[in-house]
Amino acid sequence: MRCTRTLPLFGLLLAFMLVGQAFGADAAWPAVPLPAKAWRGPGFYLSLPKIITLWLLFLCWVKTTDWYSTDVQELKVMNYVVWSPIIFGAFFGAYVLSWIIPNFWIALILALIAYLAPLLTYVIIRNGKVTNDLRVLTPEHLRYASAFYLNKIGFKIAYEKPDPLEGGPPIKVTPDAEDERTRNVRLLGARQEPVGLLASREYLAEGLENRASSIMLDYTQQNVAMNFQIDGVWIPCEARDRETGDAALVALKLLCGLNPQDRRGRQQGSFNVEYEKRKINVKFLSQGTQTGERAMLQFEESKTRLKTLEELGMRPKMEEQLRELLGADHGFILVAAPPANGLRTAMNVILNSTDRLTREFAALEEASMRYEEVENVPVSIYNAAEGQSPEENLLRLFRTEPNVVVMRDLVTPQMVSMLCRDSVENNRLQISTIRAKDSAEALLRVLSLGVAPAEFAKGITAVICQRLLRKLCDECKEAYAPTPQILQQLGIPEGRVQAFYRPRQPNPDDPKDICEKCKGIGYHGRTAVFELLVIGDMTRKTLATNPKLDALRAAARKDGMASLQEEGVLLVAKGVTSLPELMRALKQ
Repeated sequence: MRCTRTLPLFGLLLAFMLVGQAFGADAAWPAVPLPAKAWRGPGFYLSLPKIITLWLLFLCWVKTTDWYSTDVQELKVMNYVVWSPIIFGAFFGAYVLSWIIPNFWIALILALIAYLAPLLTYVIIRNGKVTNDLRVLTPEHLRYASAFYLNKIGFKIAYEKPDPLEGGPPIKVTPDAEDERTRNVRLLGARQEPVGLLASREYLAEGLENRASSIMLDYTQQNVAMNFQIDGVWIPCEARDRETGDAALVALKLLCGLNPQDRRGRQQGSFNVEYEKRKINVKFLSQGTQTGERAMLQFEESKTRLKTLEELGMRPKMEEQLRELLGADHGFILVAAPPANGLRTAMNVILNSTDRLTREFAALEEASMRYEEVENVPVSIYNAAEGQSPEENLLRLFRTEPNVVVMRDLVTPQMVSMLCRDSVENNRLQISTIRAKDSAEALLRVLSLGVAPAEFAKGITAVICQRLLRKLCDECKEAYAPTPQILQQLGIPEGRVQAFYRPRQPNPDDPKDICEKCKGIGYHGRTAVFELLVIGDMTRKTLATNPKLDALRAAARKDGMASLQEEGVLLVAKGVTSLPELMRALKQ
C-alpha cells in the first residue's frame, strides 16, 4: 500500500485548521491567556504561512515515500518489512507532535529530522548494494535530474543518465522475457556483475562486427578459447583470460535467468541485442566439458535481411522457372536445404516472391514452431501439447478455400496425404519445407514419414534445394590458371575458362598484410547454389516404384535437372567462389 493513501486524512486536517483560521480572523479568542502555540500568530489566530510550510513538507514526504515504495519493490535489495515502518512511522509520529508542540521552529526541526534521517539512511545503505547507474542523490544523479526537470520548463540542456549498458561497445543487451518484472529482475542481476556485463558486451560486439553468426566460448584451466562462426565456418580468435571470461559467463547466465553456479549441467536461455539498428535474439547454451565448460551464443535476426531470389544467388533462368511453378493453380512444391543452410530464409524469400495480392494465401503452424511473418500470409495456429490435431486444423484451413496453403512442417503421413490429394482434386497450390542434402534426398525424407510412394508421386510437382557457400572476397581474391585435368573433371571444355580464383595468402612476416574487408579470411559473405527438380515422368515413375536415392538422382538428371555440383561449377567459373569452397559445401 502506497503512502499516498494517507493524503485524504491530512487533507481533512488541513481543512479543519483553515476553517479555524477563518473564524479566528474575525472573532475574538477567549480572554484566558493561551501559550504561543506553533500555529498562532499575534492575536491568537491561526498562522497560514506556518501551516503551508509544514504542509509542503508533508507533500515532499508523500513524493519521496512514493518513490521509496516503488524502489524497494523493484530492486529487492532492501527489506521493506523493516524499512516501511521506519520511513512511515517516524515521520507520522513527528508530524502529529509538530501540531501540538507550542514552538513552531522546534516543531519544524523535529519534522525535518524525522523526514530526512530515515530517508537518507535508506538511500546510503541502498546505494551501497546497487551499481553506480542505479544510485541516487549522487553528483551524477543530481546533475541528470536537474537537467531533466529544467528541460521540462523550457531550458535546453543536454543530459544523459550514466548507464554501464551504454558505455563501452555500441551494443545494448536486454533480457528476453514476456513480463516486465522478470526482465527487470534479470537485468538487475546482470548489472551486479559490471565487469562481466561489460566483457560479455565486448564479446558480442566483436562477434557482430566480424559478421559472426555464432560465438563459442571454451573454458579451460588456462584461458577461454573463443571461436566465431563466420559464413558457416568456425574461425579461431584471440583467447581471453579466465577471470574476465568467468565474469562474462556469470553475467550472461543472469541475463538469461539461469544459475551461474552450475558449471556442469546443460542450461539454455535467450536474450536480445540491439546493434547498428539491428534487433537480434541471442540463443545461449552452456554445457560442462572435461576441461571446464562450453558456452554457445547463436545470433538470430528478427527479420530476414534478404528480400529477392536474386539476392539469394539464384540464376535468372532458374528464377523464371520457379516463378512459373509458384504461379501455377495447383501443385505441391517442396523447399529443401541441409541444417544450417538457410532453409527458413529461403522459404521467406520464396514466399515474398509470390503473388499474394490477387491470390489468397493461408499458413498453418504449430504453437511451439513459429516462423517469421510474411505479409499477406495469414497464419492459423494449433497446439499439439493440448491435443490439437494438425490434420483437423489443416482440414479446417482447406474449408476457408485459399488459393495457396503454406505448411512448413510435415509432421505426419496423414498430413502429407491430405496435401497431395488436395493439390490434385481441388486445384490448390501447396508449399512446404524439409531438411535434406539434395532434391532426391528431400523426396525420400517425405516418404520416410510413412507416406504411400504412389500417392506422393502423384501429388508432388517440384523440389527446390539450396546449399550455402562462401563468396570470395572481391578485394583480395587472386586468379590462377586451372590445369586441364581439373577442367576435364569438372566438365568444362578446354579454353572456355581462362582462370579460377582463390583466397590470397597474406605474407606471414608482415602483420599489416591483411585485407581490411575480410580480415584475412579470404571470403566475405555467402551465396546459395540451387538445384531445381521439376518432377517429370521418369522421376515420378521412379518415386512410385523404386524410391531409392541413386535411382532418383539418375531419374532427375534424365528429367533435365542440373545438380548442385553442376550449378556450383558455374559459380567457380565466374569467380564467385573457389573450387575448394564448393567441395567443402557439397561434403556437408
